[in-house]
Amino acid sequence: MIPLSALLQGIARVLSGDLDGGDAYLKDSVAAGEIVSGPHHAIALAERSLLAMARGEWGEAEILASQARTVLRQAGIEESIATPLVCAVQARAALRRGDGEAARQQAVSAQRVRPWLSYVVPSMAVQARIELARVHLALSDLPGARTLMREIDEVLRQRPGLGTLVGEAEALRAQLARQRSSVAAGPSALTVAELRLLPLLSTHLQMQEIAAEMYLSPHTVRAQGKSIYRKLGAANRSQAVARARELGLLEG
Repeated sequence: MIPLSALLQGIARVLSGDLDGGDAYLKDSVAAGEIVSGPHHAIALAERSLLAMARGEWGEAEILASQARTVLRQAGIEESIATPLVCAVQARAALRRGDGEAARQQAVSAQRVRPWLSYVVPSMAVQARIELARVHLALSDLPGARTLMREIDEVLRQRPGLGTLVGEAEALRAQLARQRSSVAAGPSALTVAELRLLPLLSTHLQMQEIAAEMYLSPHTVRAQGKSIYRKLGAANRSQAVARARELGLLEG
């Protein structure tokens, strides 16, 4: 069985509630991926890591999460469609061993490529965000978790039939509704639209030109830019770019 076929079978079974059957297919996908490696190989490892966490097998979960990251690094695709989920499982493993700083770094790495996960890949888009939202909650970062929840709801509006992920999203939504915080939105609360705009702010393009590049109105781009400045604690564009580089949201 080819890696992608086994991966899709495994995910489908997990989403239908058959965790053991899903894990068997994911294990086949991992084995096949050792011959033909790539993002699907990393996703299969990350999915198996989540299943190990669900069973309370944290040692195994951390090994699988580390292997998923290694696959991306060795394939030269550290920023790929697999990255947000791989970052999420590594962050959860870091939190389990009490390393909050490592978890935060993984959350930042996920932000850089989160815009790639849309309703086009719905189960991956929702699952990665649910796991990342759990990380932000564990870090007492409610603005970041709520931003992710809004994105989850948007995907579910367009792709509602996602099996067990629907219930997980409902539980997360209820948990967030019970939380109260006076913390202002920071870098973790950057939206997908703002994360798409951020790299263009580091170019020579003027706002009018960026708007044309993104097929948006100049007013929309300026409004998104101001929101980015506020969340990054910057007074202007150059400060925002410098802060984003400092945080790891942009390459230096």
